[in-house]
Amino acid sequence: MKKPKKTSTQFVRVPQSPRPQYDDPFGSPETLEHLKNCEAREWISRHKTKTGEVGSVAARSWWLQVCDDIAKRRGQEALDDLRKRMNKEKANV
Repeated sequence: MKKPKKTSTQFVRVPQSPRPQYDDPFGSPETLEHLKNCEAREWISRHKTKTGEVGSVAARSWWLQVCDDIAKRRGQEALDDLRKRMNKEKANV
């Protein structure tokens, strides 16, 4: 029976650099504002696309269902904020 060979390498624990701590997943209030404004523009775009595909009556019905879903998931205040931002974006265009 052969003797096990000694390894020439040793296990050395390398200290890791500390990870930055973030209080907010979005980084800053400015970033959050930007994301909300982008979302408003995205929903405007989706509504225009849907109107072109299925017509204005069906698109209105679809939008009301989307609004109900948003209100259930995020709350009525978030839906009101989204609608306010969408109206503001429409006025800027």
